[in-house]
Amino acid sequence: MRRLREVRNVWLAVDNPCVERASTMPKSTEKEFFFQFKTKELLSKLHVPISIPLNISSREFVGRLVNTHNLPCFVEEDINLNLAKFVAKETAAFHDQNAQEAIQTLQKAGDDDIGNIADKWAKAYTQECVAYAPDSKPKPEVGFAELYHKLIHSPALEILFRLEHTYAVAVEDVLIQRDQALAKLQERQAAQIQQAVQNLDYTHNDQQVNRLAAQHFENIQFEEAKWDSELKNLQDTQRLEFRNWIEQLGDDMENGTEGPVSRRIRAMSDSLPAPRRKELVEEPRLEESFTIHLGAQMKTMHNIRLMSVDVLDLCKHKPNREGGSLEPQPQRLQTAMSLFSYSLSGLILMVDDRINSYTGIKRDFAAVCQQSTDFHFPDLDTQLRVIQQHAVQANTIRRARKAEKISQDGSSNGSADRRSVASNQSRQSSEDGEVTSNLKTGDFYITKHSNLAEVHIVFHLVADDSLRSSDINSRHPCILALRNILKCCVEFDIHAITLPLFLLYEMYEEMTIAWCVKRAELVLKCIKGFMMEMAQWGGSESRTIQFVVPKGISDDLFAQLSAMLPQIFRLSRTLDLSQHK
Repeated sequence: MRRLREVRNVWLAVDNPCVERASTMPKSTEKEFFFQFKTKELLSKLHVPISIPLNISSREFVGRLVNTHNLPCFVEEDINLNLAKFVAKETAAFHDQNAQEAIQTLQKAGDDDIGNIADKWAKAYTQECVAYAPDSKPKPEVGFAELYHKLIHSPALEILFRLEHTYAVAVEDVLIQRDQALAKLQERQAAQIQQAVQNLDYTHNDQQVNRLAAQHFENIQFEEAKWDSELKNLQDTQRLEFRNWIEQLGDDMENGTEGPVSRRIRAMSDSLPAPRRKELVEEPRLEESFTIHLGAQMKTMHNIRLMSVDVLDLCKHKPNREGGSLEPQPQRLQTAMSLFSYSLSGLILMVDDRINSYTGIKRDFAAVCQQSTDFHFPDLDTQLRVIQQHAVQANTIRRARKAEKISQDGSSNGSADRRSVASNQSRQSSEDGEVTSNLKTGDFYITKHSNLAEVHIVFHLVADDSLRSSDINSRHPCILALRNILKCCVEFDIHAITLPLFLLYEMYEEMTIAWCVKRAELVLKCIKGFMMEMAQWGGSESRTIQFVVPKGISDDLFAQLSAMLPQIFRLSRTLDLSQHK
């Protein structure tokens, strides 16, 4: 009845010609329900008038019919099924008829009034019906994000960085203890294996050595699992504590003065011991920046930067102390302030086709993510598990489309071609086997982070060894993937993106100067064309594109690559009018 009252209030709240029609519309109608059943040699027929819509349940109505007409009990279930279908069909037809009459009444009102009437209906539904009203209560994640964004742009900025640094030191201590424990265990196991090999055929045989190696492997796995569990528990505890601190700090900062919560956080940060790891001195890196204009008529200004740096250095958080106080890096400060904004930073990471963090640069990136707790997004392993599930679904859809395409090609060919296509399809299905989460070259998946130095979004682009060849063109899957990534940047307000200029992070023997120049020219021209398409995608804002080359590149090659940028892009130059007087 409550829902019916809501609908009635909505109907009366709309001021339109249908209100007069509402009183004349029938509220119910009668339909005849027919059912027949056979008992031995007697055929019985039942005709019952039923009010549509039926105000009681169909099972209760059938119970009344059985009692009134002395029907046998074995037909009760059949009557109930038939009556439920009959009531559902006639009720839908009744409402459709009323809706059709209402639409005809709206059409008589004129085309100009239909839009206004529809707006009034929508407004009435959102204001009167709870089911259609917008959710005014913010979600906990949204409320926490807004509070953090408010505090990070207030005098509480220093307090927040002190709190994050305190938690980062605790995580660092666990990582140091883990590395030391694993190193001691591996050293002890290496000594045992060496002693067993030296005493082979005396105190140990081949089977015992193999059993000892297997036991060592299990011990390593057990030790790693133990420390991973401890690290996860610590980070989960830190996330809960961080949210509580943020809420208390928000209440404390409403008064405009530094309260007890701020003083406690400052005292916790000042009491931290000296860092146990040796702080690495950051070497000066090769870097060139340009301001360019792109566009046919409405030109847009963009920033282009060429850097020679290790790509993971852009992710590492390196806090430093000056005069006993914690001073965050300017890049880290800017990243934190733009975390919940419309100006995000992205990074393209070239990975293999397996979605995990076990090998190569994926393992190094996972180690960087573990150095501090992510207080706003799930950890990297959790995000990768979710991505694996979506990858399996995507590969299933791909296989279905491929099979459909093969069947369509087979139906358009002759009988001989159809048999060959069918045999190829069966052979392909047997070779494919079970659908996995492995991706294809040119696919990419996205992870979100709040604990990295200069990055919010990481695009994991799947690549293969074909990138080491010198004969790739603009139709290569990785080149086309760059276009899709830039399109995602436009859609999700990512205004800074970092990508490898050679599509590789290391220098190989085949990467001569001519190879590097050719690859750089291909990537730069393709990126220029993709950036000019941004105007069609809706991306007219100024953006920053950072091209990264492997660390340790020669100065001559870096200068040659830097000289290519003015030749490919149109630079922004200042015009001196005094020379034209």
